[in-house]
Amino acid sequence: MLPRRRTKRLTLEDVALSREATVAEIDGGRRVRSHLNTLGIHVGDVIRVVERAPFRGPVLVEIHGTRVALGRGIARKVKVDTDALRPGRPA
Repeated sequence: MLPRRRTKRLTLEDVALSREATVAEIDGGRRVRSHLNTLGIHVGDVIRVVERAPFRGPVLVEIHGTRVALGRGIARKVKVDTDALRPGRPA
């Protein structure tokens, strides 16, 4: 039997640069989910954090080959799972 993969759930704001993670849930009401869906961000999607602007500026992510800037407030509402067992890939 294979060992179960351990994941660590973080907010999108907390994911390390260049790290890929899977969108696990979106904390927020219908408007927040609708806004993220319009940007192409859905539960189950793989997303990569590309850049964080200084001074609490937006978080730049890549999803489905497209880069999208998210404000920090929205980035905190996106909960993601990261694979905790992959060496060299800090969360």
